[in-house]
Amino acid sequence: MSQIRFADTGRFPNDTIDGETVLIDSSKGHLFLFTGIGPQLWQRLATGVSVDTLVEEISTRYGPTAAAPTRSFFEALDQAQMLRNDPPPSATPAQPSSLVWPENFESPAMEHYDQIADIISMDPIHEVDPAKGWPHRPGDKV
Repeated sequence: MSQIRFADTGRFPNDTIDGETVLIDSSKGHLFLFTGIGPQLWQRLATGVSVDTLVEEISTRYGPTAAAPTRSFFEALDQAQMLRNDPPPSATPAQPSSLVWPENFESPAMEHYDQIADIISMDPIHEVDPAKGWPHRPGDKV
């Protein structure tokens, strides 16, 4: 994983709202939600970086215990085909210096929703689990 990798922002248009990044797989129609430091890692990958370099940056910033969950997050991104070996043609990435890292480490997490029609049709006022928030319905298992 030492080669430069890029977030596939062409296939996965995204937006970060309230510290969570929402992505839509424009090929399969699935929805993804990144939490923890996942949004910052995705933004950092938009400019291209080797996974080993970024894991080292995270370890330096947050300590060695941050390395394993960060590497696991990258493996999940790779399995979901969210990483490229070249910059996506439609990418307009932010520069790494503009990243705002949280003070404390929170493991990056990726939630995957393949029934996007159910999420879109959900009533966000009445059908949201108050403890977990949108897009979780009461009784959903995450």
